[in-house]
Amino acid sequence: MHRSAVRRHKPLWLALATALILGTVGTAHADDTPQSSSNSNSGTNDKTRKSTTLSTVSVNAQSLAGGLMAVQDQPKQVSTITAQAIAEVPITADYTQMINSAPGVNSASSDGFGLTDASSYTIRGFNASEIGVTLDGVPVNDAGNYVPYASEYGEARNYESINVSQGSADLDMPDLGAVGGHISFITRTPTENFNVYAGQTFGSNDARSTYLRFNTGAIGPVRSWISISRNSDDKWRGGGYNHIDRIQAKSVWTIDDNNSVTANFNLNREHNYFYMPLTKAQAAQYGYSYDYGTTWTPTPAGGFPASALYSDPATLTQVNYYRLFQNPFKSWVASVNGEFKLSNNLSLSVIPYFQFGDGNGSFGGFLPLQFNAKGQPIVQSNQFADGQYTVYEAYRPITYRPGINAKFTLELGLDNTLDWGIWYERSRQLEYIDASYVDPNTGIPVSVWGDKDLLTYSNGQVWKNYSEYDVTTVKKAFVEDTWTPNDAWTFNAGVAYLHTERANQFVLYPGNPDPVDWTSYQNSDDRYHRFLPTAGASWKLDDNNQLYYSITRTFRAPPDDATFGNSRLGLPPPMPESAWSNEIGWRFTQGPLTLHTDAYLANMGNRTAVGLDPNTFINYYINAGRVRMAGVNAEGNLDLGHGFTLYSSYTYTQAKVEQDLNLPATPDTAAAFYDTKGKQFPGTPRNMSYLGARYSANGLTLNLNGKFTGSEYGDFLNTERVSSNFTLNGSASYELPDFSVLHKPTIAINALNLLNRRYLMLPSSPTLSAGQSSPTYYVGAPRQWYVTLSTELF
Repeated sequence: MHRSAVRRHKPLWLALATALILGTVGTAHADDTPQSSSNSNSGTNDKTRKSTTLSTVSVNAQSLAGGLMAVQDQPKQVSTITAQAIAEVPITADYTQMINSAPGVNSASSDGFGLTDASSYTIRGFNASEIGVTLDGVPVNDAGNYVPYASEYGEARNYESINVSQGSADLDMPDLGAVGGHISFITRTPTENFNVYAGQTFGSNDARSTYLRFNTGAIGPVRSWISISRNSDDKWRGGGYNHIDRIQAKSVWTIDDNNSVTANFNLNREHNYFYMPLTKAQAAQYGYSYDYGTTWTPTPAGGFPASALYSDPATLTQVNYYRLFQNPFKSWVASVNGEFKLSNNLSLSVIPYFQFGDGNGSFGGFLPLQFNAKGQPIVQSNQFADGQYTVYEAYRPITYRPGINAKFTLELGLDNTLDWGIWYERSRQLEYIDASYVDPNTGIPVSVWGDKDLLTYSNGQVWKNYSEYDVTTVKKAFVEDTWTPNDAWTFNAGVAYLHTERANQFVLYPGNPDPVDWTSYQNSDDRYHRFLPTAGASWKLDDNNQLYYSITRTFRAPPDDATFGNSRLGLPPPMPESAWSNEIGWRFTQGPLTLHTDAYLANMGNRTAVGLDPNTFINYYINAGRVRMAGVNAEGNLDLGHGFTLYSSYTYTQAKVEQDLNLPATPDTAAAFYDTKGKQFPGTPRNMSYLGARYSANGLTLNLNGKFTGSEYGDFLNTERVSSNFTLNGSASYELPDFSVLHKPTIAINALNLLNRRYLMLPSSPTLSAGQSSPTYYVGAPRQWYVTLSTELF
């Protein structure tokens, strides 16, 4: 479902795609009722076991720090943000904003209201496409290039928890490309009683959100909720707006105490405009409010000559017009989670699911057009002919993604549990770039969604830059044993076998009336597979101290467009990425203080580098060598009493390239050598820290938190970096007394970037050398505020 705006008219660039980290996903149980588990504050010796469900891992989720932290017991680092903290961010915030407090996370969002995909993150130096993401146990990363899209995963108010594993996912997680960590969302469990939750938000840049959630209560053995929402705001810079409509639902059928079926549904329909990522030079020259242009220069009669493209100022004005950078998209995800106890000691958890996505990410381009007797534009077969007009080019992916994940849990006795299962998925994705006519006098495109009134050749065939059809089949089998010989020790060991097959059909300029000179084909069928072992041990010294160690191997197949790009340029096929990671940690709890610390070392081979062929604008991939990731993460909570709590996290990250890069020659470029050995990865600040103070008593809740992000490089030669930044956010809410049918009526205000800092962050498009091609960065939003009125009815 990827649909970022792709600028295809630019020189050769090289971005090193990395991977690796450690950890395991730890997920809080998605139930409104407290879970029976031991924790270090309980003073009991009850043994905590892994949950049998696929969408959860740890039953130990006592909330701390107002929901920014939870008690954990896994032998790996996991950070949990619960519903309590989620309720105190803007009502439409996306998950990239909510996980920013967790250690290891470097998050960037262009819009505080959370209604755009102009957001991303790295975790211990791995970018978002290297982090697995699941929604109620369903994988939602793109099946082809692994990118997640934050705006598509429903409303924040529907989350019970967000769980960040700063490393590899658990063996039973359905992750296709998670070589650097995992994020899981669990939605709320329906309540036993009927009620309605309503929220209305107003704020900066004409931000508005109307949200309703209906809980049916228990109707016999079934209880459900459904939410509907409409969210919108204007872009804070440039022209355009963001608009998202959502429907989300969950239903639980409790067959008996040991068996249940849960159905989940998430529908998202959005129409957004892109924010322009800026270079340092653009921000310095034009200011941080610089964006795509809002002025259109009319096209001369007969169009532009081909020689004038990108040199005539009128062509630059047109191709950068904001109406050409839109992002309409619709998607839905449906799943059923069955939890069954087959015997006294054998349980089954199974999740069949289906995903669909359709839309586009657009950008401005040029095509040579002629007009028939009816005045309709026709694309000439020679793409470099005169008579060039600005057109609305749209990268359009259409995705069908069914799958099923199943796990058996066998209690062997003697404090021993055996898990095994399978994951199977077969996705189909059709991707292409088509074009729509743009009014030469106004700049308004004829078709924004790209599903009608498309430009065609004289033979009636729709013009397409390329067409790609992928069938990706994933098979995974796993087995893991957990042994708790006594109250102090827990051991786990397991192995997964992951097999990925990609069948790819690629056509360049399909349907062109002059196929000999323009059209070419490439088919491939590639298979990638690897055994992935994991092992861990934890030692509870006493009720206050726990030590742990784990070692894990991760793996992912190359992206879907890798094979045909390399084949066209005569390069060897790319190799899959794989890594080993080690992690050692200490958890401490005594009285009001809880502290989690973790040190890690990860070594990765076959790091992938991607280049862009300047003639065809097709990506190619090479093996760029080894990567070493090492660092320290820590988070802690201090309960000061009387409603006051402090939360803090700290991150030190060393992400080092271990060898120089030799870029092979292609038919269009010469071989090149780059001194990348010992350099820090782009988008990976060495130091980050977060500090939050919270007061809650007598219906009043106050929050003040700040995030420091150290300087970060934008290129792999470390020749350009953006300065460190510090952002300060605050929120306040007051719960009024119940009145008639209104329960817990609340007024809340959120203020983001209180100091109104202007800054660049996290490279959107890192480059190999800033001297050859300038990196672009996300732009931090200025001070923004939001007021929310909410209540429960009945």
